[in-house]
Amino acid sequence: MRAIAAWITSLNRILATTAGLLTAVITLIVCLDVASRALLNRSVSGASELAILLLIALVFLGFAGSEAKGENFSVTILVSHFGPRLRRAAFIVTQLISLAAIGLLAWMSWRRGIAATESGEQSYGTITFPVWPSRLLIAFGLTMLALQLVAGILRAIAADDDEASA
Repeated sequence: MRAIAAWITSLNRILATTAGLLTAVITLIVCLDVASRALLNRSVSGASELAILLLIALVFLGFAGSEAKGENFSVTILVSHFGPRLRRAAFIVTQLISLAAIGLLAWMSWRRGIAATESGEQSYGTITFPVWPSRLLIAFGLTMLALQLVAGILRAIAADDDEASA
């Protein structure tokens, strides 16, 4: 159980690093597009669409990594006054609620992503650009976040078992 949770966390940290690197790639694309507009009086064809796809990847791949590092937003005003056991129980309950919500979003995103892939959904801007990869990235990112929530729950339960046996 711990090995699976550790593997999920490691994978999500790699995805978070990848998301961070995408920031540099997006910056490079935008800078090239701006330079092309300034010097050649024309934009790089598809630069905006590609930057949007990469931004979606950056955001949705980064969610699970942030959760793995404990860096996602949380409000602890009430919970900070709890004892260790009650704090752990509150953590598990909130993670289960989050898992239900994120799991539902992931499921709906996969359905939409698969439908978009089957239909070859495209945007119509300066160039025709496929939309389905971004829909699949959203679904994948939400799935990885759901798995990270499961890993957090498993860790909390294992910690509770260790505390009970001590």
